[in-house]
Amino acid sequence: MTGPARELIDAVQAELAPRDDDNRLVPLVAKGKAAREVFAAIAAEEYRIVRSDWRSFLMLASRSQEQGAREFFAMLASGEGLALGKLPALAEESPGFEPRAGCQAYPAFVAWLALNGEPAEVIVAIVANFAAFGRYCAAIAAAMREQYGFADEACAFFDFFGAPSPDLEDLAVRAVQAALDAGRLSEKDARTHARLFQAYELDFWNTLADDYRRD
Repeated sequence: MTGPARELIDAVQAELAPRDDDNRLVPLVAKGKAAREVFAAIAAEEYRIVRSDWRSFLMLASRSQEQGAREFFAMLASGEGLALGKLPALAEESPGFEPRAGCQAYPAFVAWLALNGEPAEVIVAIVANFAAFGRYCAAIAAAMREQYGFADEACAFFDFFGAPSPDLEDLAVRAVQAALDAGRLSEKDARTHARLFQAYELDFWNTLADDYRRD
């Protein structure tokens, strides 16, 4: 689908792309230079993140005026539920786990947007961020098999987020276009949200890179 919405999403993704390589953990994992324990640490953080994002996306769905936006966030929430079910194969939840601030800044921002963000602007930011997140997850899933010898079941969480979702992207474009047509979308705010999403995304990976680099 082409049009102003598609052009805006593509432009925001292109603006963020130069910083994709600022992720320090994924290259370490790809080369087998991260400690094996990092995967359990990712899972521990993700148990909290997925549950929080699930609720946030449902809140955004309830606040959305346009049907495409409601469907987009409802599909995201459903995906979080599926993803949560894939985490135990990677690592069981640890009652004594202490979350890292650098890893939990991302879901805190999603929760803030769920209460304060214009849904269509949030969609632009999420889709722009998911492009990088999907690449990171696909690279980690491949390295888990090739460098660390994990079975497919343990890689399922990363496989899930590393796979493309054209239906979700179509919903995003439709929702953003409707908001543009109605004059309910600030491109400046959408870009700000996207920039912060990327910064918090990188904080997640780089916090773990600092803790689990294997020299």
